[in-house]
Amino acid sequence: MKRVDLVYETLREWERSGKRWVSAEELASVLGLDRANVSRDLNRLWREGKVQKQTGRPVRFALACGSTAETRLDRIAKQQPSLAAAVEQGKAAVLYPPKGLPMLIVGETGTGKSMFAELLHEFAVAVGRFPRSAPFVTFNCADYANNPQLLLGQLFGIRKGAYTGANEQKGLIEKADGGVLFLDEVHRLPAEGQEMLFTFIDRGVYRRLGETDVERTANVLLICATTEDPESNLLKTFRRRIPMHILLPPLEKRTLDERCRLVMQFFQEEAVRLGKEICVSANAIRAFLFYACPNNVGQLKADIQLVCAKAYADYVTGKKQAVSVHRADLPLQVQTGLLLEKKHPRSASYSLPHRWYAFSPHGGEADVGGGPVESESVYGAIERKYGELKERGIAGDELDLLLEMDIKHYFSQYMKGVDRRIRNRRDLEKMVTPDVLALTEAMVVYVEKKLGRRLAKKVTYALALHIQTAINRLRAGTIVSHPKLNEVRAAYKHEFAVALDCLHLMEEKMHIDLPIDEAGFLTMFFALHEERTEEREERVAVVVVMHGNGVASAMADVVNQLLTAACVYAVDMPLDADPKHIYEQVKAVLQPVVSQKGVLLLVDMGSLVSFASFLEKELAVPVKVVSAASTPHVLEAARKAMLGYALNDIYEEVKAAAPFYVREPLWEEETADQDMLAIVTACFTGKGSALALKHILETYLQLDEHMWRIIPIQMADVKEARQTLSSIAKHFRIVCVVSHICLDERIPHFPLEEVLSLRAMKEIQALADVEEIHVHMARELAGHLRHLSPTKAIHAIRAALAAIGRELGLDPDGRDMVGLVLHLCCLLDRLLSGEKTSSGQGTAIECRHEDETLYRVVKEGLFPLEQRYGVCIGEDELCHIVHFFRSLQGKQDT
Repeated sequence: MKRVDLVYETLREWERSGKRWVSAEELASVLGLDRANVSRDLNRLWREGKVQKQTGRPVRFALACGSTAETRLDRIAKQQPSLAAAVEQGKAAVLYPPKGLPMLIVGETGTGKSMFAELLHEFAVAVGRFPRSAPFVTFNCADYANNPQLLLGQLFGIRKGAYTGANEQKGLIEKADGGVLFLDEVHRLPAEGQEMLFTFIDRGVYRRLGETDVERTANVLLICATTEDPESNLLKTFRRRIPMHILLPPLEKRTLDERCRLVMQFFQEEAVRLGKEICVSANAIRAFLFYACPNNVGQLKADIQLVCAKAYADYVTGKKQAVSVHRADLPLQVQTGLLLEKKHPRSASYSLPHRWYAFSPHGGEADVGGGPVESESVYGAIERKYGELKERGIAGDELDLLLEMDIKHYFSQYMKGVDRRIRNRRDLEKMVTPDVLALTEAMVVYVEKKLGRRLAKKVTYALALHIQTAINRLRAGTIVSHPKLNEVRAAYKHEFAVALDCLHLMEEKMHIDLPIDEAGFLTMFFALHEERTEEREERVAVVVVMHGNGVASAMADVVNQLLTAACVYAVDMPLDADPKHIYEQVKAVLQPVVSQKGVLLLVDMGSLVSFASFLEKELAVPVKVVSAASTPHVLEAARKAMLGYALNDIYEEVKAAAPFYVREPLWEEETADQDMLAIVTACFTGKGSALALKHILETYLQLDEHMWRIIPIQMADVKEARQTLSSIAKHFRIVCVVSHICLDERIPHFPLEEVLSLRAMKEIQALADVEEIHVHMARELAGHLRHLSPTKAIHAIRAALAAIGRELGLDPDGRDMVGLVLHLCCLLDRLLSGEKTSSGQGTAIECRHEDETLYRVVKEGLFPLEQRYGVCIGEDELCHIVHFFRSLQGKQDT
């Protein structure tokens, strides 16, 4: 017998003998068990609704009254409001006299129909509708869907000799007598199978297969479940006999709070199963909150189990020092949640303010009322430091001195963490439960009255978080101890006395035993002075530098408004600005705000990338740079900086923030709608050299003179050359540039020596051929497409396909893509005309299973086209494109 069962049975025996209310100490003494373990088991039984608590000291426990005890079904209704109506329906069906009503649970795959049926059975036992020994029998109708006779035998039983070799066999109805029979996938029952149940549902009688003169009876509550529409998949006469239809909503219809509770609960369950604490990063949890989960709660649980299994394997094999889950540990389909997050209407307002979350192996339900408490609490930090010092052999006065310094430091750091995570009461309400918040406010009123001074708002917020942590640790069975309790008591006598009063208030309100060590922690909060709470934490400085007037400023403004904080700095670089002048501006912006945590530069292109090394030398701080940055990059960087992340951590996370953002070649710009193509030759030594390069290209390249111009320019300096290039781009589509240096990162560049040695001719010719093909294509399609501008459509399609190719690591020959470009032009025009494409669900499923990553990359890569033209590309068409890129992968591999 398990210890918790022994504790429960002892309570039952004592109640029968007349002793109802007992303390954990009394039980522990009688059973010869440790008091802390018994207290943990009693609190577990209380959370399960099997016992009730009595306030006072000591806290006493007794068996819960059957009708008033809170069951798991009740807690489900509280934690998952979208299931509240289903819970009430289920309760009503169970309690309906005289034997309850048959039920049909309807919901998509993975919505929890089987679990809901089990909870209804548990509820029926808890309220006395069934005895504790009442059976719960499950039968999947799909197993015998095509064999009605065998189905009859399974449900009703078989008489010996009913057919050759038949032995006496009980049916499931007989096994479920006095309890619940759960028929899963009831829509798979053929009409004959449904009719077999009519008599039993109507009269409660049945016969075994082969019996004619015997009528058997059974008292069974029938619960059915289906993923299909009952109106079209069940007989009308069968539906009429099951009056209670209960709908379980899919995961996508539930709130973010509900999904967060499920995520936390499943991680907690895995921690108990593994017997190890599991630490999960905030980004990993956000990915689970927003990724597409078509198989609902069942898939969510399976994906979390898979991630935890991998993390545990890494821990066992020594790859990790603890069982931890990072964003990079997640499967690709789960990681896409971080991309889909931006599209969710509530993502901006839904906060996960901690960097890490810890799930205890000691059991109990996950505390997700407003989000769990940060893994590195004051307790954890002090315990960790104490262990480190002991391992180093430090003891006595030296240990006391070092630990005292660290305790003060951790409280200071804790207050800084609160400052960056909580800006107002609304933020706090997301992180602590309402009863803890009310308790904290009552304590603050009492403390301010006793101490004769006001506590800073930050102290109040930090105290609430601390109390939530303390309660969670104690309920999970984790010991709370303060290694410097006596010193704190001596140093802050008045505050300690007030803390003891608060300790009694916490025990009375929260019905939990608290050790005196907790008074030491409370004292530290009450002793904090205002000036210490105002200390600010150093953060990574985030600076955006972009070409163009107002581009960087606009991007920074958007992010600062979204985060409601001035956390991003901007420097605009007009196209004609001197890079040296811009560098000085960036340095001037950074000097008053930079810290030793470093700087993250987010730039678009060109010479801005080189700023990092110069700034690092002049400012003497680490500097990282992210090029081709976009708003998602800046938003992710700012959010991480506000949370106190290190520079390298932010840099790695930002690089993955928007994988489909790429630097666009010049021919993708909206203004580039010309049919005339150009190759530009540029040289610092004078226009004569540029003319010589032009002559070489005209001699060795085969170009259509009606389409092409080779334009030589003289470069006095880089600035002038770029201005000239910009002017040319207004009238020509520049295909490539031949020069000493790269003038524009968006345009293919060929060095002079490669052209002079003729080594580049083959590549330039191939590039020119592809461009000519697309020009001819645009001209031909102009007379056929009704809703598209061929030139612009071709540019957009090529951009999307190029992005997909880069994501897959492919560098296909331009000729390979021509057919696909033509196909997509025609497809988009048909979709715009209202023509429907076939859905091809079976083909799509098969295609997705063949290569899920490739399918996802193609689908997401085509999204810009769908968004631009307001169409939806069908599954069949997606699969054609997937097959095309798969063939390119095979070609590249060979």
